[in-house]
Amino acid sequence: GIISKQNYLLATYIWNTFDFATPESTQGGVNSRNMKGLVTFDRKVKKDDFYWYKANWSKEPVVYLTQRRAVKRTNKITPVTVYSNVGVPELVVNGNKITKYKEGTTPIHYIFEGITLENGQNTIETKVVKDGQTFEDKITWDYDPANEGKSRTKERKSTKASDKEHGGL
Repeated sequence: GIISKQNYLLATYIWNTFDFATPESTQGGVNSRNMKGLVTFDRKVKKDDFYWYKANWSKEPVVYLTQRRAVKRTNKITPVTVYSNVGVPELVVNGNKITKYKEGTTPIHYIFEGITLENGQNTIETKVVKDGQTFEDKITWDYDPANEGKSRTKERKSTKASDKEHGGL
């Protein structure tokens, strides 16, 4: 990514590891909470950004499907993003193998665009086989055409196509 290409940067820092309390903020429908951490306020859920950093900066193998908390999908056609630091991931959506992807912000960031969801439950699976070892992840999304194009949160007002469902991070 941009940071790794800057030879004048000696270090970079993460703003917040955890969501935290703040009286002046209302984010994500939660009063008095700053939701910009890599892990939730209660320390129970590691967010997508946590895995992006882990895949980029850790030697531990990572294969991770993003947007797992956004189970109720609002667009029939949507991108699927995988973070993988062990190689190019194979993507399977409802039993159909998807091979076309583009690289995101770093070489561990794989974006599969134009994925068509079925009405109801959709199974998204990814895997990478490296040195005889299999690394995999699986999530389930629900698509209801009655929710087509509706925002997931009250605060979200963007009309840009790229912001409608998923920004990758």
